[in-house]
Amino acid sequence: MNVVKIGVGDLKARPGGEIEFKGQEKWSRLATAAGSVPVIAPVRVTGKVTNTGKTLLVEGQVATTLELTCDRCLEKYRYPLVAALEEEYGSTKTPGEEGTGIGEETGVRPLVGDFIDLKPAMEEALLLAIPMKWLCRENCRGLCPRCGRNLNEGLCQCDTRTLDPRLAVLEELLREREGES
Repeated sequence: MNVVKIGVGDLKARPGGEIEFKGQEKWSRLATAAGSVPVIAPVRVTGKVTNTGKTLLVEGQVATTLELTCDRCLEKYRYPLVAALEEEYGSTKTPGEEGTGIGEETGVRPLVGDFIDLKPAMEEALLLAIPMKWLCRENCRGLCPRCGRNLNEGLCQCDTRTLDPRLAVLEELLREREGES
């Protein structure tokens, strides 16, 4: 069985029936809104398909490892990703049939023929599981805004004091006064 396409021809005729699936597939990249990220481990999927009588319900889990770039320090790091997979598939209506409840409004994906194509659902589940802020670690210190050094590797020699611009004149007076003595 191809992991991305599951044959459900027999299951469609058995309300209450189930089939289990398990497999893995090699992907090179995962497209995100910010671009594509490298997938560095096989995408593994496990689960079951249940005939509910009206739809085919897919429940399972998809997992892989991505290579992300930290938003603070710009270092690349491995991010293990596990996402729940839950989708409903229903047959598209035949000519003359009233509404079937299939479509974007209902959240039920169309089932064409005797195969479920899991790849779009797997991609969507992984995309929803990626964190919004990519951090190599929770306490990442980022880069120095002056010299660009990665502060996770050590401190730099930059003056990190922040001075209120309204007090800059007073600081200058202090420096002049210290220079006199």
